[in-house]
Amino acid sequence: MRAVEKSAMLDAPAEEDFDVATRLAVRLLQVPVSYVSIIDQQRDFFATQHGLPAPLSVLRQNTGRTFCHYVLESDEPLVVFDALQHPVLAVLQSVQAMGARSYVGVPLKLDGQIIGTFCVVDMRPRSWSSSEVEILQQLARSVGREIALRCAAATARREAEHALALARSREEIVAIVAHDLRTPLQVLELSMALLQRGLKREHDPAMKRMTTAINSIKHMADALMTSHAAKSGVDVMKRAIAATDLLAAAVDMMRPIAEREQIALDIGEVDAATLFIDYAQMLRALGNLIGNSLKYSAPGTRVVVSARGQVDTLLLCVSDQGKGMSIGDQARAFDSGWQGDEGMVRGDGAGLGLAIVKKLAQANGGQVAIASELGMGTTVSITLPRQ
Repeated sequence: MRAVEKSAMLDAPAEEDFDVATRLAVRLLQVPVSYVSIIDQQRDFFATQHGLPAPLSVLRQNTGRTFCHYVLESDEPLVVFDALQHPVLAVLQSVQAMGARSYVGVPLKLDGQIIGTFCVVDMRPRSWSSSEVEILQQLARSVGREIALRCAAATARREAEHALALARSREEIVAIVAHDLRTPLQVLELSMALLQRGLKREHDPAMKRMTTAINSIKHMADALMTSHAAKSGVDVMKRAIAATDLLAAAVDMMRPIAEREQIALDIGEVDAATLFIDYAQMLRALGNLIGNSLKYSAPGTRVVVSARGQVDTLLLCVSDQGKGMSIGDQARAFDSGWQGDEGMVRGDGAGLGLAIVKKLAQANGGQVAIASELGMGTTVSITLPRQ
């Protein structure tokens, strides 16, 4: 009965896709009646029929014991040459009232369960040949495949709807978390304002780095709330910014981490160009790149951030003297969620940093590239249009 319910055939409207099968059975087997019967506890429901007399053709269902119930007892077709010669079948309503004499019913299956029958009826005794039975079996398989395909499609739709609901739920959770981040960030901002009043000027660089970091977190929280995850992309608020200011802010923000790791973090060649970009997004991108370089570099080495001018573009580069990457790893470096062997061993990331950098660069009209050599280091570049 679960298979019957899953089929969604009970009480379904007549459909040409199924009607053509019963018409074809009537024509090929030269019989007056053919129908597909779906059987539940109380009735036989005629999903499709050709030649049934009224009122069965109108009601599309029958109650009581029928030929079809005996088909449920076996995986093999039920073949009746003359119902009047059979002590059990002779008393069936379809024999007494409709005048049915001969019958062939083939089991109709879904998920390995018999849910009904594909039948033909003749009003005279008839010796059914094996080829006639085979024709009906083939038609029954065709109808069964159509039902199975429809069930599979319905299941796929339900799973897609469920996945969409989960995605929307996750988006809502992310938006809520991002929204709730604003409160502790406001506390930090207020606390920093109070601290700045009492601190000596020698602490100004540290306070400036903290302010930059807090503003970056605020921007990310705002983006999470407004972008509706990946579907609506990255919101961009561009303004003119000097490349020197962008690099200085990025290096200043990441310098404490470099000092902790005992790695020199320097600004190299900087073209005096102006970029029209989302400042917070590109600061975030450079922060990710510098963080990656520091993570995979040894103490005593150097990470350099530079901005080299080209004709119509500016190349922002972060170069290190770290472990470097193989050609295969470079090809997958910007794939979301991918990590190299060492990254998986370290277990200190989600493989999203470079994918985020790529997305932010593209949102600002740029592109990213990577050049690396094992044992020699890595350079990741962001190519951005000049203003």
